[in-house]
Amino acid sequence: MENNEVFLRLENVVPRIYGVDFDSVINWTIRKGEQWAVVGLNGAGKTLLADLVCGRHAIRQGSVTYGFWDEARDHAAGYHYPTDRIRKVSFESAYLLADYKNMYYQQRFSSSENEDTPTVRDLVESMDLSEEEKQTYCSRLNLTPLLDKHIIMLSSGELRRVLIANVLMQKPALLIFDNPFIGLDKDMMADLNRFFDEIAQFQQMVFLVPALNEIPDCVTDVLPVEKKSIGEPVKRKEFLSSQPSCLRPDWSLSDEVVLPQSVVERREYETAVKLTDINISYPGRKLFENLNWEIKRGEKWALLGPNGAGKSTLLSLFVGDNPRAYSQNITIFGRRRGTGESIWDIKRPIGYISSEMHLYFHENQPCLRIVASGFYDTIGLFRKCTEEQERLGREWMRLLGIEYLAERSFLKISGGEQRLVLLARTLVKNPDLLILDEPLHGLDLPHKRRARQVIETFCAQPDRCLIYVTHRREEIPSCVDHFFELKKL
Repeated sequence: MENNEVFLRLENVVPRIYGVDFDSVINWTIRKGEQWAVVGLNGAGKTLLADLVCGRHAIRQGSVTYGFWDEARDHAAGYHYPTDRIRKVSFESAYLLADYKNMYYQQRFSSSENEDTPTVRDLVESMDLSEEEKQTYCSRLNLTPLLDKHIIMLSSGELRRVLIANVLMQKPALLIFDNPFIGLDKDMMADLNRFFDEIAQFQQMVFLVPALNEIPDCVTDVLPVEKKSIGEPVKRKEFLSSQPSCLRPDWSLSDEVVLPQSVVERREYETAVKLTDINISYPGRKLFENLNWEIKRGEKWALLGPNGAGKSTLLSLFVGDNPRAYSQNITIFGRRRGTGESIWDIKRPIGYISSEMHLYFHENQPCLRIVASGFYDTIGLFRKCTEEQERLGREWMRLLGIEYLAERSFLKISGGEQRLVLLARTLVKNPDLLILDEPLHGLDLPHKRRARQVIETFCAQPDRCLIYVTHRREEIPSCVDHFFELKKL
């Protein structure tokens, strides 16, 4: 379907974004039939550029031409502006599927409190499509097994599929994917890549990616973005064969990483977690049957399994988030669950972050306050930090290369930068048990290397335990020597 007709054009554009300056004017032309990847490091400006195209930022100078816009036709179809025909799929898009701002994280594990939240079937039925079209989308993205699940109960990979189906069923003129493969296991990534090839025959798309191996096969052209500056567009084949400067950081991490000292009291223990004959089921589905797992002092584990196998639910049982833990045989740091401990007693020796938890950080707070909330195990900081806690928060941010974000609003930084902030939050109290659920989601390769080096250094400390969850085995830290794999029952 490729031709020379202009689909979208930005000419000499300078965005009007408070506190952010692009180093050059933006010139970018997308022609009908082209599929683009916008490529750059975390914080380079990919998301800002996409939001500009979506009409979320004003422009100080220049012009934007929407070649797909037909005023008479599109007004008749109920569209008021060209940007109404553009949809962006990002991690934060989950807010459009469910009212996360009025939910709390532990609610997803309480069946009595999520009954009134929407299901995937509710979402599909609400679309203005024929039954045949709905069935086609459900089949293509393997949504049929998820139809009766509440959206709040979806794993990060399942949620990704539902998000994509949701926007496709709205039949946008332009579809923008921010980190399209985030949260997906290997098989689902391959399926989605093939699906992009199929819909590229009729759907115009732009992909925002931080690494070469994240570029979908359907992409024809690449726009490099580097430090809020737009590079020269290049064809996909030429870009992949080059050594693009947009993916080379202007910083380096020294060989030695010196961790800040902890202010949290260390505890003596022989076993961090012991699960005995765990049985968990939900209406229409059994997750675990007679499951047993023991994590001893100093052990480093990888928790593996496909999307929807129950990894997040399993972790929730021993970090104090799932009320079903009280009816199970679970011992945490030598104490049986349900013997009078508070949720804060459980969380104190544990540092934990997951993709699902990420969705509940929607307070407009400076990133340093988000990091410091790790001392109190709260989603957001609602009390004053001590000077020492604030100093430690800055130190962990410096180690991860994000000290420049300390005073920036968490809601106004990129998804990759948010991920690094939450990793710093997880590490800030230097916990006895570190639980990292897909911690490198959305990160470029330099930041992945930096994060892995910090994680490896953390694990080199005496007696620290690690549980590392990932779909990508190449990202597992070298210190991991135990593996626990879940399968769908």
